[in-house]
Amino acid sequence: MILSRLSKFFLFLAFLALAGARAADVDPGKAVGSLIAAEKAYAKLAGEKGFREASLSVFADDAVIFTPNAVNGKKFWRETKDDPAITWRPTFASISRSGDLGYTTGPSEFWKSRDAKNPDGFGHFVTIWRKDMKGVWKVALDVGINHPQPQEPETEIRTYLPNSSLVHPQSADADLEKTERNFAESLNDDEGDAIIDHASDDIRVYRRGQLPAVGSTAAKKMLAEEDAKTTRTPLGVGNSTPIDLAYEYGEYTSERDNTAQRGIYVCIWRIDSDGQWRLALDLQKSAPEKP
Repeated sequence: MILSRLSKFFLFLAFLALAGARAADVDPGKAVGSLIAAEKAYAKLAGEKGFREASLSVFADDAVIFTPNAVNGKKFWRETKDDPAITWRPTFASISRSGDLGYTTGPSEFWKSRDAKNPDGFGHFVTIWRKDMKGVWKVALDVGINHPQPQEPETEIRTYLPNSSLVHPQSADADLEKTERNFAESLNDDEGDAIIDHASDDIRVYRRGQLPAVGSTAAKKMLAEEDAKTTRTPLGVGNSTPIDLAYEYGEYTSERDNTAQRGIYVCIWRIDSDGQWRLALDLQKSAPEKP
């Protein structure tokens, strides 16, 4: 049976109403608490059974990791014999209004040997989680950067919870596409300005070899000399339902002072209380230099 445009419109409105009702039933505090608990359980399992087995346990079938290019994480950990010694802890978490998508981030430490007393490397991870059909948190994407040892350890866990209903849910998807298109065009002119112009007040900017910049002021300082013209090629996306939290990953190339750089990127978008899409996290990880 072919539905008329009017029938399709009413079905769309019914979907929005149902999705909105489900989102209204979600307790954001409890939802983000369960997300943090999932990340902590992942880290605990890695300490008990190894990083490889823990990852196989919590990864979604289509989870994405970077080695350094984007690959299927479940397939990678199933086939590799590597089992790195890594510890980590979440220090920030955020979640969608519907409670079906969220992300965590925090510091990590690496050991060349499990018998070593001190870490051999430091970094930050970003894990994007989504709930499966049974309501269980599964890793959709996992990425990290390396940086120098922090002077002070992060101990407090901070969260960002959406505290208002969606202003224009019916146009959220189209608004995101428009925002991403404008962002991509701005990156071609100046990477730093593009990120700052689209940033949330508490944006997190991650770059290889640098400690994360948290907040727009710190981001401006980090990106002040990033006079780069950047092109990003998306390889995958994901979003909550209804859509108020979304992510994109892919490959990038940058040109600065006649020097080219390439690597992978991950960015996370959210709808703020004023109904505008803003960049909550931006990660670029340059490819390792070839010997």
